[in-house]
Amino acid sequence: MIRFRACLSWAVRAVSVVAAVPMVALGFLLASCDNADSDGKRGNAAASNVAAVPKTVVKLQLNWLPEPEFGGFYAAQLQGIFEKEGLAVEIVPGGPNIPAPQLAASGKVDFAIVSGPQVVELAEQGGDLVALFAVYQGNPMGVMVHAASPYGTLGQLWESNATVAMEQGLAEFAWLSKAYAGGKLRMVPWGGNLAQFASDPSLACQCFITAEPVSMELQGVKTRVFRIGESGFDPYNAIVATSRGYYEKNRATCVAMVRACAAGWRAYLDDAGPANVAMSALNPGMSKEAMDRAAVVQRNLIETDETKRVGLGGMRLPRWEETVKQLVEIGRVKKPPSAEALFSWDMTANTAR
Repeated sequence: MIRFRACLSWAVRAVSVVAAVPMVALGFLLASCDNADSDGKRGNAAASNVAAVPKTVVKLQLNWLPEPEFGGFYAAQLQGIFEKEGLAVEIVPGGPNIPAPQLAASGKVDFAIVSGPQVVELAEQGGDLVALFAVYQGNPMGVMVHAASPYGTLGQLWESNATVAMEQGLAEFAWLSKAYAGGKLRMVPWGGNLAQFASDPSLACQCFITAEPVSMELQGVKTRVFRIGESGFDPYNAIVATSRGYYEKNRATCVAMVRACAAGWRAYLDDAGPANVAMSALNPGMSKEAMDRAAVVQRNLIETDETKRVGLGGMRLPRWEETVKQLVEIGRVKKPPSAEALFSWDMTANTAR
């Protein structure tokens, strides 16, 4: 899988009518409602003004279903932030087997959500993405154990004889195997079977911190999570990226997208509720309660001491250099690209070297 996490249920369900409303249209609708006064005149005037200004139509391809890791993008849509920047953004949900990086690199979508390692690895394969905005400043991937597990750190777990369910082709797995000497650890394939994890107190498994641990918590299963970042592998993630060709031809659009993303994520961090309502309607597999909890869990990976200096979504060269170096060390890339070429220097949020 492209994502480092279990697949959620894809069972067909009856979905609220909100899910049938295209998100661009939904954004215009809510923005108009927010601007309306008691007699509706001000709202009607605002709606007319918004409609009168030509918008640049773009697609943002997600790499998973609508969930809190994308909350700021939905907030930007619901609150009319994209429109204020002159953008009409279609947010396209992803899922397992959706090749978001390749879709952006080939120009089939204007923007896509990707991970830092994907940007680096794709560059060696001939793809050319430019990272514009990084939602996660800390790696949101981890290994989940039961609360009663005897292991207190990721290193202790990795150097034990425990059983860990994980996708072994992942860069994270390769890094952990290098970072820790290893004992008699038993690796088994991970198929996303949380029922198996819940019933086996000795089992550890991969997770995305806003998903599997939250699901287990709501089911009454107490867990602890070791973040992969504890091992030193801490690339940017949930990155808005575009192809270099699009970036070079549409700088103004890219700048507007970064500004809107930053404002959208500020709005979501301040109040996640409205976007979580919309996303839970679009993704019935994750409840509003689960999304609210996930929004709290992920906050310290999004807003950090570093973002106070470079802005929400901002990126720095040393972090990209470290990611490239680590991917070379574990053999994921053999001809490392220039770290400076991997992300934008002239976007609003990305001003610090």
